[in-house]
Amino acid sequence: MNYCSPPAYRRLNSGWGLSMPTENSLDQFLVSSASDEMRETLHTPSENVHASDPTPPEGKAAVRPFEQELIQALKLIGEGQWQVWSRVVGLVGPRSLRYARFLTEHDADAEDVVQQSLTRLAASPSLFRVVQHPWAYFLKIVRNEAIRFRMKHQRPAAISVNLLTELQFRTSIAIDPLEVAERQQMIQAALTELPVDQAEVVILKFWEGMTFQEIASVMGESPYTVASRYRYAIAKLARLLRSLEGEAAHVS
Repeated sequence: MNYCSPPAYRRLNSGWGLSMPTENSLDQFLVSSASDEMRETLHTPSENVHASDPTPPEGKAAVRPFEQELIQALKLIGEGQWQVWSRVVGLVGPRSLRYARFLTEHDADAEDVVQQSLTRLAASPSLFRVVQHPWAYFLKIVRNEAIRFRMKHQRPAAISVNLLTELQFRTSIAIDPLEVAERQQMIQAALTELPVDQAEVVILKFWEGMTFQEIASVMGESPYTVASRYRYAIAKLARLLRSLEGEAAHVS
């Protein structure tokens, strides 16, 4: 069987959506983080943030609905029912492509990384049936493939500007389009100021809705390290957004 071209695999231009979810979207959170309501929540002076701080309490990560579908589909594939492969690709393809774009910065590179990750998944579907959260496990594969890809092609890790420009501010309240565009620019500017490992934690936390434990498994770090990066990132983002808002107000 040719795992490199599973039955329903399609490239980016076939219609894989890249729009971000409306709930817990990264841009919506960061825009609100600059509001008065979120300032207090995000106020974490940098001198009070320590790598040794305990991980913030989190509820146990529940298996997501699409993960349940993924587990079921992988079980069928393990039994030789490859006709459900298209369902697997539909479940993990668009989501993993977004993350791969963050890691590689280029559409074509991201597609290659996802293709190779799907190849690995197709070669050993049974591995995913024994892990509690197959989605986090698959993102770990995507991350490892992206690292290998960058090393092979001698490309440095960096925050994807293309990805950041895709962020769309969503709200139920009508807002001046010019104000939305201005806030998007602020968010982009703030995110690009973060170290890549901190930005990655923020994206996985608010984009994929992952717990620190899950993010740790993806990045190969301890939950304490991930939580520390998260706190540093949020504190810095809040300061940057306040500073950028002040600059914008001064100019206007």
